[in-house]
Amino acid sequence: MEKVQILLSTYNGEKYIRQQLDSLLGQDYTNISILIRDDGSKDETVSIVEAYSKKHNNITLIKGENKGVISSFFELILHASPDASYYAFCDQDDFWKPTKVSRAVSLLGKEDTRTPLLYFSRLDIVDEQLQLLKHSQIPPQGAGLENALIQNIATGCTIVFNRTMRELFQAHTPRIEMVTMHDAWFYLLGTAFGKVIYDEQSHLLYRQHSSNTLGMADSKLKSALVRYKTFKKKGHQKPYTTQTAEFYRLFEGELQDHQKKLIHDFLYKRQSLLGRISYAVSTPLYRQNERDTLIFKLLYALDNY
Repeated sequence: MEKVQILLSTYNGEKYIRQQLDSLLGQDYTNISILIRDDGSKDETVSIVEAYSKKHNNITLIKGENKGVISSFFELILHASPDASYYAFCDQDDFWKPTKVSRAVSLLGKEDTRTPLLYFSRLDIVDEQLQLLKHSQIPPQGAGLENALIQNIATGCTIVFNRTMRELFQAHTPRIEMVTMHDAWFYLLGTAFGKVIYDEQSHLLYRQHSSNTLGMADSKLKSALVRYKTFKKKGHQKPYTTQTAEFYRLFEGELQDHQKKLIHDFLYKRQSLLGRISYAVSTPLYRQNERDTLIFKLLYALDNY
């Protein structure tokens, strides 16, 4: 049974961390170690984790200073056990079904280990009491670099990746301030250099928070307006353009010609209004929702993406 290491970042997570740790310890896959990095919690999170680590020798805690979620997960990756075959991102407030790890390993184990592999899955969206609200949507357009440049569909808490993917990350570690989110970066890596495995089954209960209810307006028009305003607000900072530029800086010499063209066009066709409009009309880039793709094209033409 190959070793799996769970990478869990915590920050002021005392409310739900016990439930999450219990669910990790309740996995039906037994060769698991849990590496936890606390990002400078001010509550009882550290003491709770320390109590668990005294009872379970497969739990290791790193006490860190507050650096933010991306830095915290990146440090976990860099401090991860080099002899593990697979690594799983984990959030502090979800609940894993017993089959979460074994399902990922069963699918990843069918692939060539020399290839960077990225597994992610559907999830059950629940309330604070873990009561089901809805199932996440299956990405209708599928995974691809054309999608990863402008959208992340690989929810971090569902991601499991192999040792080859970790080595790829270590060899080309990005600057933190250039990355949209740790899971978005791994989705880029997987679609550009590896194999992405999407699991239509859910093996995780994902707690819904007010900060991730984007697009849940009660009408299509209101939802479209909400999403437009959200994308426009983020567009002032151009997070996906920034991340793509960093990706291109690190990997230009290793990309295939068609990948270089895809990225170069996205980054540099925006030099003039005519160029932006022409690119928006003909771009192969897509978001999973046709409405969101149209919003992306509009904002790109306005130089706001």
